[in-house]
Amino acid sequence: MNVLDNTPRMVTPGQLDRRTALKGVTLGAGAVVLQPFLNALAVEARGEAPPPRIVFVFESNGLWPYHLHPKSVAKGKGDKLADLALKDHELPEPIKPLAPFKDRMSIVLGLSSVQSAPNHGAGYGALGCYNARSQGVNGTFADSRLQTVDHVLAASLTGIIPVVGLGVHANPEAVFANTVSVVSPKRPLPIMCQPDVAFQTLFGSVAEGRAGKAFQARNKLLDWARADIKRVQSELPSMDREKLDVYLDTFEQMRSRQDRVAEIKDRLKANLPAIDKFDSKRMTDRFEAQCANAVAALASRLTNVVVLDASCGPHGYKTWKELGVTVDGHEIGHTHPDDPKRDKNAVPIRQFHASRVADLAKRLSAIKEGDGTLLDNTLIVWMSDSAEEHHGQGEQWPMVLVGNLGGKLKTAGRFLQFPRYKTAGHRTMTNFYLTLLHAVGDTRKTFGEPDHALKDFDTTGPLAEILA
Repeated sequence: MNVLDNTPRMVTPGQLDRRTALKGVTLGAGAVVLQPFLNALAVEARGEAPPPRIVFVFESNGLWPYHLHPKSVAKGKGDKLADLALKDHELPEPIKPLAPFKDRMSIVLGLSSVQSAPNHGAGYGALGCYNARSQGVNGTFADSRLQTVDHVLAASLTGIIPVVGLGVHANPEAVFANTVSVVSPKRPLPIMCQPDVAFQTLFGSVAEGRAGKAFQARNKLLDWARADIKRVQSELPSMDREKLDVYLDTFEQMRSRQDRVAEIKDRLKANLPAIDKFDSKRMTDRFEAQCANAVAALASRLTNVVVLDASCGPHGYKTWKELGVTVDGHEIGHTHPDDPKRDKNAVPIRQFHASRVADLAKRLSAIKEGDGTLLDNTLIVWMSDSAEEHHGQGEQWPMVLVGNLGGKLKTAGRFLQFPRYKTAGHRTMTNFYLTLLHAVGDTRKTFGEPDHALKDFDTTGPLAEILA
């Protein structure tokens, strides 16, 4: 079965007798949806809104502004805010696959994050608004001293797994990579680069065969580890026992997470993705499979925040042979803008990523939730880890936003271009991330590290133009 044609399936409130459900009557041991989903119905009946979800989608080599700029929109001088209705303009060819969602998306240009040093890829700085290379060597992201916004958001959008990180690496054998996400200072989130590994990790409790056995083996290992730590702990002096408490707490949390996953196994089973492309060596197949994993994790409420990283940088340049592109991203990035080979190679890759974002939106819109769909409660943020170019300077960080986070954002059918860097009215990625945080109830005024070249500009607080 083709992953693209596999519409997610989920039993919805309309398929159940609501009165019976709210009485807490289960559907029997053989049913696909049992008590966890009935509990969700009860929550909806009390008038509680479904949780907001956020998906960050990264690609490498820059999201070039002219690939997002509709031809019918005048370029302007960049000295004032442009706020136009997308319905009056045709999407440019590189992002044409998003046309079905034109009335539910925004194109955002002009927000800066120079302090993130995005040249070749900002790494943790893309979601953290700081220079992650300041202590690295050979372009590595050694500096993970600040938590990235995905994990800050996850603190307000509580899920069994705070953030699910999925990626596609240039090396088809790579299993994990530390790329754009930081759980807490000095603790990067390993991005799962193999779709089958991600599937086993997320859905092993309800999977059959190897994935199911792996889940059960993990449970036994955690139980053994907890027992062994407690045994050792009882034999240590009190001072050392206190130190070991930290390790015990970690294993207790891991085992608790496994138990919570088991509690929603029926909801997981209802949203299992097709796995025919999960072990493919083709990058296009692997990315499609990771998108399927992402939607399943959100629909099952395993998590409310997903990072999909197709960049896996720095220098993680790929050759998308499946798209008819025979040169890698580095060569494309170094092609002169006036050379027709630049767009000949770049546009098919851009269209593929646009198709994946559109497919995410399509899948989310097919899943009923409350009085609407999962897409109604979601925001997809498509951006690049290297901002506006291969050698991105971060003077603007182009983005495409799909969805409005349950009505918390004004992102329906808009083209927004903020005044250019160091021009009156200019705003930043820090302001954008603060907008997302305010939307989920975190009203802090600052995030990341400041751009000292903008000391006379307002880089605190959210964007009034986007926050509902």
